[in-house]
Amino acid sequence: MLALRSRRAAILVIGGDFRRALPEFDALAAAYTRTAGPTSEDALECLRQAAHCRAELGQATTALRQFRQVLAHVSAASGEASPTTLDLRRNICTLLISEGKAAEAAHELQPLYDDLCLIYGPQHEQAREVAGLLALLRFAAGG
Repeated sequence: MLALRSRRAAILVIGGDFRRALPEFDALAAAYTRTAGPTSEDALECLRQAAHCRAELGQATTALRQFRQVLAHVSAASGEASPTTLDLRRNICTLLISEGKAAEAAHELQPLYDDLCLIYGPQHEQAREVAGLLALLRFAAGG
């Protein structure tokens, strides 16, 4: 039953209905936490999707807190180089930029860029994307 509910919530996100998807992901995260544990892959993925919904709905402070919560668990379990960890770090930086927190975003983007270059090389799409964000932030800051 939880798998079906997860699919339904994912379909709501794909359709852009973040307002309806958010309570679904919150409920699913609570259910997976009870049944599989708070650091289970399913519970963390539901928390991550809830954070994404919150970000889309303009609830940046709560979204950042949830993204950071998931990041702490994922990086502890999978390491700093896991694709999920790198993606979460990029999500956090993007949200910080959208909230006008350019200095904080740049502070987190630089180590992310360094890690992406180390893991994938500077020509990798993700590394180039982060380099572009860093360049834009530096340009906007006048340096």
